[in-house]
Amino acid sequence: MSKYHKQSSETLLHGEFGVYPSKGIRYALSLTPTGLHIQRLVPKPEDDQRTVLPIVDMVGCHTMRSHGSNDAFAYFSIYSYPLKKKKVAMGSTRTRQRLVRTFRVDEASYYEQNQAIAEKWATAIKCLIQGVTISSDTEISPTLQPKPRRLMFLLNPCGGRGNALQQCHTHILPIITEADISYNLIQTERQNHARELVQTINLEEWDGIVVISGDGLLFEVVNGLMERPDWEDAIKMPIGILPCGSGNALAGAINYNAGFDQAMGSELLLNCILLLCRGTVMPMDLVSVMTCSGARCFSFLSVAWGFISDVDIESEKYRHMGSARFTVGTMVRVASLRTYRGRLSYLPVLDAHRPICRSITLSPNGNLSPLKRSQLHRTISDMGLCEERNVVCKRSSAAFDTGELPSFETSPSPGSPTAMHTSKFTFDSVSDDQMQQDLVLPNDKEFPAHNHVNGPEDDLLPPMNQPVPKSWVTVEEDFVLVLAMYQSHLGADLFTAPFSCFDDGLIHLFFVKAGISRTALVRLFLAMEKGTHIGIECPYLVHVPVRAFRLEPLTRKGILTVDGERVEYGPIQAQVHHGLSNIITGSDRIRMTPL
Repeated sequence: MSKYHKQSSETLLHGEFGVYPSKGIRYALSLTPTGLHIQRLVPKPEDDQRTVLPIVDMVGCHTMRSHGSNDAFAYFSIYSYPLKKKKVAMGSTRTRQRLVRTFRVDEASYYEQNQAIAEKWATAIKCLIQGVTISSDTEISPTLQPKPRRLMFLLNPCGGRGNALQQCHTHILPIITEADISYNLIQTERQNHARELVQTINLEEWDGIVVISGDGLLFEVVNGLMERPDWEDAIKMPIGILPCGSGNALAGAINYNAGFDQAMGSELLLNCILLLCRGTVMPMDLVSVMTCSGARCFSFLSVAWGFISDVDIESEKYRHMGSARFTVGTMVRVASLRTYRGRLSYLPVLDAHRPICRSITLSPNGNLSPLKRSQLHRTISDMGLCEERNVVCKRSSAAFDTGELPSFETSPSPGSPTAMHTSKFTFDSVSDDQMQQDLVLPNDKEFPAHNHVNGPEDDLLPPMNQPVPKSWVTVEEDFVLVLAMYQSHLGADLFTAPFSCFDDGLIHLFFVKAGISRTALVRLFLAMEKGTHIGIECPYLVHVPVRAFRLEPLTRKGILTVDGERVEYGPIQAQVHHGLSNIITGSDRIRMTPL
């Protein structure tokens, strides 16, 4: 037996307990580093059937006391969200369902002794959930647990289909409460609100900033942190995302990094909540992007020009459809396929173990009341976690199994940040009679303010008015699209770069050259849903791992996006900064996927 299997099967704690509510049933529990093994003792089953609750499905464990003052029993409840089969129209699928198991500690005659045993089990389980290494020789005490985390949640009530607040109350806050995470929840009220908030917060008061929205709100947070005078410390603040937007690309990457199956909607959200409760943090690359006016921003996801940016911006009119907006937008744009003349220069990765350039083949193949906007900085905080938990005990839905639990208490820790004002400027797009008339580019489009963004020196990038170094490669082509990305997913259902890691120090540059048929382009995006577009030769789609690039549009009219946010149109250049930020992934799983 390997050392790993010995460690994972090692029994950390063992005991015999009753259950709540009492039905004369008793269980033998054995806790290992990977799960809780449950065997029924009374009444004795016909076979030796055992149940295992995996640690990876757990979010928390609480100790409690019965309402009866004369009751000497203590209790501990384990909250988990295992995957279970669910029947659907076309067969069955697996979905996460809430499971609460409450055990009664009745070994001693006095409550204090039983409570000490319950606390020991709860401490061990919470340590395993949060990745604290313990063994059978470890003296288990509350001092082993990491200090309770305090997170700032920033929620965009208008993101995606506009149901983020509902998702927050239905799924997020109840689970966060079960995980003993303190929080302040702030609704953003306008563009750049989150950007302003994070510029002024006291970093020492928080253990992380989590956006409840799509990727656009995280873009604001990243750049707000980089605009602080103490940006070097600020950008190390762990950031996370709970997907309630349209694209949810970073959430898809986090889900993939943890080893979960590709998911969408509430399933992706539940997976990300579980990972947030586990709290593992990993370094993440950021890419410094310089636009034609000299404005600088930091990107965590992508830079796009052509087909993808057109779909992203033009599909805004279908935002009420959620993620389906991109499907509709893609079909509209395929029907009127455009090409763009441009000059693309890049610094390739000269590594014997990575190809400099590779082509890729295509495979054929509940009612809510109207949302009320809150006052600026109004927060829903953890002032009443006890009351929140009572709600958790009473809530019921088709997806969550609930049960009555003994009462318990906890302590609040309130707080809230302040804000500042922002400025805006107007970008006038350039008309071009030779371009298709249906290219929607309003002349009065407003872009985010160009505040002063700090950050490390872009030592690989020449000034925009100077030519690129001779070590760079330059391609001048008619393009259907150019896409620079640094995550595995371009959307929750677009597995664009399976080989990408959070901190691989690479920009994965893709471009599709003119000449590709509409049918082949549709096949490309269909194959991209499963990542099967990677691997075989194709004359139109090219992938190049790079450290830096410059894109010079030669077509006068078009759309450029950074992390899905539209930026001024014109020459743009960027370089990667390795491990500059920290991302809450909930998993330190390292994927060894070769290029």
